[in-house]
Amino acid sequence: MDQNAANQLSGVLTNAQNPDLNIRQMAEKWLTDLEQQNWAMFMQLLSFEMANNDKSPVNRQLAGLLLKRALNAKEEPRLSEVQAKWTSLDPNARNQMKQMALQTLASNDEGVRKSTAQVISKYAFIDLPRQQWNELIPALVANMQVDNVNLKQSTLEALGYVCEETDPAVLEAQSNAILTAVCSGIKDDNHAVKHAGLTALYNALEFVRSNFEKEVERNYIMQVVCDSTVAPQSKVKIAALECLVKIASLYYDKLPPYMQRIFQITLEAIKKEEDAVAQQGVEFWSTICDEEIFLIEEAEEEEQPPEQASQNFIKGALQYLVPVLTEALTKQSDDPDDEEWTVAKAAGTCLSLVAQVPAGAGEESVQYVVPFVREHINSPNWKFREAATLAFGSVLEVSTQFLSTIIAQALPVLVTHLQSDTNVHVKDTTAWTIGRVCQLHPENVAPVLAQLVPVLLEALKESPKVAATVCWAIHNLAQAYDQNSDQPTSALSPFFQAFLQSLVVATQREDVDESNLRASGYEAINTLIQYSAKDTEQFIGLALPVFFDRLEKTFQMQIVDMNDKDEQVEMQSLLCSVIQITIQKLGDKIKPVADRAMTLFLQVFQQKSASVHEEALMAVGALADAVGTDFEKYMQFFRPFLLMGLRNYEEHQVCALAVGVVGDLARALQVKLLPYCDEIVQLLLQDLQNPLLHRSVKPPILACFGDIALAISGEFRKYLPVVMSMLQQASTTTVNPNDYDMVDYLNDLREGIFEAYTGIIQALATDKTADPDFLPFVGHLIQFAQFVISDPNKSEAVCKGTVGVLGDLAAAIGSKVKQAVQTPVITNFIKDMCKSDSQNVKDTAKWTKDTITKLA
Repeated sequence: MDQNAANQLSGVLTNAQNPDLNIRQMAEKWLTDLEQQNWAMFMQLLSFEMANNDKSPVNRQLAGLLLKRALNAKEEPRLSEVQAKWTSLDPNARNQMKQMALQTLASNDEGVRKSTAQVISKYAFIDLPRQQWNELIPALVANMQVDNVNLKQSTLEALGYVCEETDPAVLEAQSNAILTAVCSGIKDDNHAVKHAGLTALYNALEFVRSNFEKEVERNYIMQVVCDSTVAPQSKVKIAALECLVKIASLYYDKLPPYMQRIFQITLEAIKKEEDAVAQQGVEFWSTICDEEIFLIEEAEEEEQPPEQASQNFIKGALQYLVPVLTEALTKQSDDPDDEEWTVAKAAGTCLSLVAQVPAGAGEESVQYVVPFVREHINSPNWKFREAATLAFGSVLEVSTQFLSTIIAQALPVLVTHLQSDTNVHVKDTTAWTIGRVCQLHPENVAPVLAQLVPVLLEALKESPKVAATVCWAIHNLAQAYDQNSDQPTSALSPFFQAFLQSLVVATQREDVDESNLRASGYEAINTLIQYSAKDTEQFIGLALPVFFDRLEKTFQMQIVDMNDKDEQVEMQSLLCSVIQITIQKLGDKIKPVADRAMTLFLQVFQQKSASVHEEALMAVGALADAVGTDFEKYMQFFRPFLLMGLRNYEEHQVCALAVGVVGDLARALQVKLLPYCDEIVQLLLQDLQNPLLHRSVKPPILACFGDIALAISGEFRKYLPVVMSMLQQASTTTVNPNDYDMVDYLNDLREGIFEAYTGIIQALATDKTADPDFLPFVGHLIQFAQFVISDPNKSEAVCKGTVGVLGDLAAAIGSKVKQAVQTPVITNFIKDMCKSDSQNVKDTAKWTKDTITKLA
């Protein structure tokens, strides 16, 4: 290694930490230039720096950090780029770098050892799957036999990072050796080594399944973990309990022999240990709840006995667990603005999960919670009042007559607490509990609505934390009346104006930046407007100019730093959202102010923020839907921003919304969209072929072709060859049937394909050109439909799309497709769909059947 270059690097690393900005920036530029111009030298120099005991520990840590950053990649295309760079290095140089890293694990400096362990995991992530560092695990295991505490600790840290980073399948063959090394670390007398061993075990648990299947090995693992929960050091206790939590998630079915001991360990931790330790005790039971909720619900859905059954641990532990959790609720922080996670918050979450456990456990939990609530809801000690309120709110997932009676008794007390309690904690939790009642038991709210509303309105003037929670409660209250949105009036109508005015004021408070109050307030406004009855439209219309004025003022905000920019982005996003909801509610009544709305949206598009563009695109889509063909006058101004959105494959949410707006424009403008179709169709086709565009955008793009076709009718025929080719390519997509995410994606894709076919066929039928224009494509469509029919994983939406497109084909082309649509496969499928549980699918199938029957 060039000594001059090594010395130069040392100086640059020192300068990179200099408080002088100019010196620091020059050093950073030197490092960036070297990385870009000579990556091999960059990596080797840093490796030598990190391994050199004569160098500054701070510089060595920085060298490790830079090495880690240079190799850090989890997703494409960065992953392939990094792997290609690393594997293209000279093998001898790579081996030397890896060997130096292993030696550096014995460094006397803890920070250097930690950085080195992380670098080793980055090397391993690339090389182990390629079987290019097979000696790594044996070397790390051998380190555990050396009488060196520092080496043992850093070795276990490296093992932990390697296990965390590497695909479990790659390490499975060496699980015995890894487990032996890790367990020896856990049993070590040195608490730092013990902690590192538990952390490594936590990361290794996923690939030691074969060891957990063997009772002797499982017993040993469980023993060393359980023994560690009583270590004197809190850090070790937490790590051991974290292992138990993960074991509960991964190996729930193996827990029965150990549950008595774990029960004692966790309940003692919750009752007696410091907050951070107690939290993990609670987390264990929350994890058990998650597992049992899943298993019981899965068993109810399955027609045959499930592979794994619930052990009903929660039901068995209820009478002991619930009192411990309710006691933990009283261990709150005294600071109302403290956002730290505490055992009290964890216990509230766990109680909520307990209430959701089916098979009677949830219902039974209420009988253990209610006595605590009755005893403490009016306690002179605020901590017990708040705990009782939180306990009550946490079990509201349960739906029983007994609980309904308790809710009716509790609501007046809750309203009184929200109105007059002097403690911020109690007010905030009371508002949350009222919001939960509105969300889960709205029928209980109606009798006290007249008493509740004035208290909610007054509480919007409380501290930002309480006001934000009240906004959430109002949101839930408005949503409870969602069935009345198209009715002349509703039970909330008499209070609508007061709610809207108070929320508009709350979103303009001086302290609105605190506790997420601004966003909570606008979300409540959105829901209030969205679900309001028709007799509230005059008040909505009066509020709209206020929203316009506020959006306009955001363009004059002084932007000094990123905080100012973030505030501007948030305000513009929220205001675009509320204006969009208002436009949707008012419909064509928006026309007198449509020009002003569109002018503001165009200004928003000039801001450089993806989140703002998303909201503005949705608002434009709503405006187009409301004004119909009148939107044509805006197209010349909106066109550049629409095309920019369709090109924005990197921020795929923006691209997806732009695609959605094309559909809105097609429905609004109809044939007036034609002058813009060439550009739009070209960009949609480019997006479909772009491998970097997120796959979730592609199904709506396909469906969008159907929208465009319906808008321009026979004019779509010039796009037929290229669009049909793309649809045929998309229809050949297959996925692993065991990958549920990909199965869902395939269903979305097929739904988009059928929507495209339906729109195109109907458009050509309207123009009376389906025969002959679509005839060349009938064979492939029938073949695709039959292929989909044979797929056992097809969704209800795909079934509807399949049966619908067959009817459209028969209606549009007639007798020429009679033979094609009357094959046994298709005929039997249509019969089955006529018996579907979905009325929508059934109606479509019956129409298709009648249409095909009438063919000459």
